[in-house]
Amino acid sequence: MLIYVALSVTLAAAMSALVLLMGRRKLKAEEKRGASLERQVQDLERQATQLQTDQQFLVRFLREFPLVAHELHSGKVGRKIPTLLLNLVVRILEPAQAVIVLRRRATDNDPARRHKLVVAAVAPRSGAVEPGTEVTLGEGPIGFAAEVQRVMGRQDFDQQPPDERSAIRAASLPGFDPDLVAPLVSEEETMGVIAVRGVKRYSVDPRDVVRVIAQAGALAVRSHERLTAIKATASLDGLTGVFNKRFLTHRLSEEMQQALDEQRSLSLFLFDIDHFKHYNDRNGHVAGDKLLHALARLVQDNVRRDSLFGRFGGEEFVLVLPGSVKEQALAAAENVRRLIAAHPFPHASEQPLGCLSVSGGVAACPEDASEGTVLLQSADEALYAAKRGGRNRVRGYVPHYLGGDAQEPVEPAEIPDAPDEPGDTGNDAEAIGPMDAAHLPGPPSAHGVPAPAALLPRGPEGPLRTDGAPVGEIVVWSDRADDRKPADEATPDQPKARDEGKEQDPLTFGPAWIESS
Repeated sequence: MLIYVALSVTLAAAMSALVLLMGRRKLKAEEKRGASLERQVQDLERQATQLQTDQQFLVRFLREFPLVAHELHSGKVGRKIPTLLLNLVVRILEPAQAVIVLRRRATDNDPARRHKLVVAAVAPRSGAVEPGTEVTLGEGPIGFAAEVQRVMGRQDFDQQPPDERSAIRAASLPGFDPDLVAPLVSEEETMGVIAVRGVKRYSVDPRDVVRVIAQAGALAVRSHERLTAIKATASLDGLTGVFNKRFLTHRLSEEMQQALDEQRSLSLFLFDIDHFKHYNDRNGHVAGDKLLHALARLVQDNVRRDSLFGRFGGEEFVLVLPGSVKEQALAAAENVRRLIAAHPFPHASEQPLGCLSVSGGVAACPEDASEGTVLLQSADEALYAAKRGGRNRVRGYVPHYLGGDAQEPVEPAEIPDAPDEPGDTGNDAEAIGPMDAAHLPGPPSAHGVPAPAALLPRGPEGPLRTDGAPVGEIVVWSDRADDRKPADEATPDQPKARDEGKEQDPLTFGPAWIESS
């Protein structure tokens, strides 16, 4: 009986243990299943978050890119192209840092500029990279990607040979180690670079996005360069590279109206080359063309930044000086005359006066005229007076009245006139001021009319130049003057023949109403 009881108890205990074991196994299985479900829920939540992020990214791209692309190709953005690209990259990719770099244009004076990239726009502005920072083509991540013309990420840089990888890292911009670099390539030419750091992770490969933005940016930069070149061609004289008559006529009307509205002065210096027919007959027309080009560049490189200088026709040139009264303009005109007379032009000593000289007339707004055509006619009369006075001199316009008597000009400091002998470069202006001895030949003068700093000769930088900051180059931090807009319609140039003693036809000037493009 006892054995039966013991067996029963043992069997009951075994059954209890078996039930307990099965319960524990089932519990563990449920726990595992719960953990697996929890992980699945977390994965689904992450996927949902990623899908939401990707959706927001695609919405931003579809919303922002067409608008910016349309603006980029509207032809009206110009220097805003780097800023538009930067804002588009920041709004779509939301990087920690972004940089837009553009390639410099080569010039005759500095062909090595072509191998330089310059930072045109940065975000954030308080970052370590400053606008204007230069990057050499082929150096650092930005320069390397620009040279090979490939969209590159960190892994691409790390896959380069050890020596090259070390050189790339060593030449990185201080404080900016990009995760992604995309060159702006158009017609197999690198126009610039987009570089970003700290890009958020998306299901869409950010390389594809940056590549699309870079392509749109490259086309915009190329279109801007071509449009600027077309405008420059329309506003520049083909032989000398300075402004042409059409553009000068249009801008003179604008500048005079602005001077009248603001009650300030404006002066005009009209001059031409003495005995230019003699120069052409003796040396040939090819030499004459070279002379016109050299003289135009010489004057362009030595006038103030806000002046307008161009070829008005034949051997005749015009210099518009906004903000200058007649006395100041006479001083600047005399500086130009001296500069030209002292310059060693080819065959200059063979000219009748022993040097390459000019004669010119100065008129001022509003005292001499309040319209562009009248102001030009007044300066032309003064130019004739300089010719009659012996050439190689500058004269200021003197108004005439009904009684026939000319108004006496304001007396300048006494300056003896030198005889018109070969080699004469004396000062024959009726009213001049001191010249800047640091920039022009001859001793400094001490006359009664001070020449303000703005009238002193400047360096080679100038508007619409092709040898300093070339046409088409986008420099958003530049402090240069406002863009010069060319006119749409042409006015034929009319060469003069004063030196040959021919009777002149009435001056014909281009219409002042020509609108700029």
